[in-house]
Amino acid sequence: LLFLISPFYLASSLGGTGFDLPFNITVWAAATLVIAYSVWYFCGQDKLILPMNYKGLLALPVGILLAAALAGVQDPITWMFRIVYVMAGVLFLFGLFQFRLKNTDRILLLITIATLLHSVVGIIQLFELPVLSSWITRTDKAIATGVFQQVNVMASFLTTGILVSVYLCLRPIAHNRFYLKVFLLITISVATYVMVATGSRIGLLSGILGLLMLLIAYRTQVSKNWKTIFSALLLIVFASVLAKEGLHKTVDKSYQMVEAQYADQRLSIYRISLDAFYEAPIKGHGIGSFLEKFGLASSAFYQQHPTAEMPTYIAHPHNELLQWAIEGGLLALMGILIAMFSVLWFAVKYKQQRLFAYLALLLPITFHTQVEHPFYISSFHWFIWLTLLYVLLNHYVAIRQNPISLMAKKSLRGFVIILLTVTLFFLWQTSQAQQQLYQFINQSQRTPQLDSALSNLYYKTYAEQIVMRSHLHDAITKNDAQKLVQIINWFESELNRTPELKLFEDVINGYIALEMPKQRCETISNSLLYYPANKVLQSIQNDCLVMN
Repeated sequence: LLFLISPFYLASSLGGTGFDLPFNITVWAAATLVIAYSVWYFCGQDKLILPMNYKGLLALPVGILLAAALAGVQDPITWMFRIVYVMAGVLFLFGLFQFRLKNTDRILLLITIATLLHSVVGIIQLFELPVLSSWITRTDKAIATGVFQQVNVMASFLTTGILVSVYLCLRPIAHNRFYLKVFLLITISVATYVMVATGSRIGLLSGILGLLMLLIAYRTQVSKNWKTIFSALLLIVFASVLAKEGLHKTVDKSYQMVEAQYADQRLSIYRISLDAFYEAPIKGHGIGSFLEKFGLASSAFYQQHPTAEMPTYIAHPHNELLQWAIEGGLLALMGILIAMFSVLWFAVKYKQQRLFAYLALLLPITFHTQVEHPFYISSFHWFIWLTLLYVLLNHYVAIRQNPISLMAKKSLRGFVIILLTVTLFFLWQTSQAQQQLYQFINQSQRTPQLDSALSNLYYKTYAEQIVMRSHLHDAITKNDAQKLVQIINWFESELNRTPELKLFEDVINGYIALEMPKQRCETISNSLLYYPANKVLQSIQNDCLVMN
């Protein structure tokens, strides 16, 4: 349900992150069922099964929770969903251990089946095949974005699937099963073609490094199964040559990356992010504060380096560690690093070939988190990554007696049923709200019909902004000064909470309609404190300077 069905809920959407992409809603529904059943199952057992490095892994949620508690709450909704995202992941990971599965290769086989399914979607998009046209999203450029609607997210998943398929070719599950080897080789071929065709540097680089790690770690098995591995490598090369246009795009983007403008812009992002981190290094600025703190640090940086290449708008530093460093400080960052090094320690301590091979399987998505933000776009990646981490840690576990009393177990099971029901209802209602927002924005309605979105916890703030923006345009059309003042005050209160570029635009438009140039210019100056490199804002500020 989680790997093969939930990602293929493809309703109409405008794109974005989180629940803006409908498949994330069904992925969370499936993951919630897994979590709920694992807790229910645990309540019926007399043992608690934990990974050997469970103390190190628990440093991650502990560090994030401490940082979230000490830094304060700037945006309660964002704060809550980010915490739930992390804590649900921890429950998902630890819940899998309770089943004590001895043959995790079957789980990996599910991932390869999912890889082939997503690859087929990519083929349909690349060749613009006239099948499932009302279901699978298409673009004018005929690129393979899959269900994820983003090239690099598609590429990092396919690369993970390719490495898992190569790994299974070396495992006993494929021995003396010709049909399974054929399936794995077909998956490797099709997935490699689509991945290379995307032109993704992330996919190609992590694929090469992961394949080298895997073959070196499993060199004994490679020598025993050299015919299968030679066939797999030959198919990878052949599929890559067939997708040579994608290789050309990869080379072109790699060339652009070393050009001054691109390199300087990425360098500026990292430098500004570090400046924002240094302002509150211990506890951070609070979850959801990145936009504001990065903006203020951008202004200081731009004053010192006015010729530096900078992005006009950015909502993530393209590095997950930097994101948590800014919002959670050293408390969150150390929690993440301790958890990460505890996994590496685990692999080194037990010194088994397959443990290092599992690290290779984790590489593509892990590498992707250090240059972009895949978990914000695809929750599917989050649960795939956690499952691969479980497969790595499952071979050596710590077994403890279940400390929960019989009454507590019954109460916990009742609570799980209630929580599962509430969660599934919320996800269903979020799906309704997402579709309502899509229909309103796509159809450009004058009067918003957003009852579901306004009553939804996830979309409430966004829906309120749309409603007020609609009222703003209506007041401008009717030249209703009194209503304009009320609406502008509302948008300014929102700006105090989240300095979004669109909100500044709304306030500026309101002051233009009221013919209040002084307030308009003050708002423009304030907006440049957060977006100093925005060319449009710079241009209209020049008009203010000329006027003054």
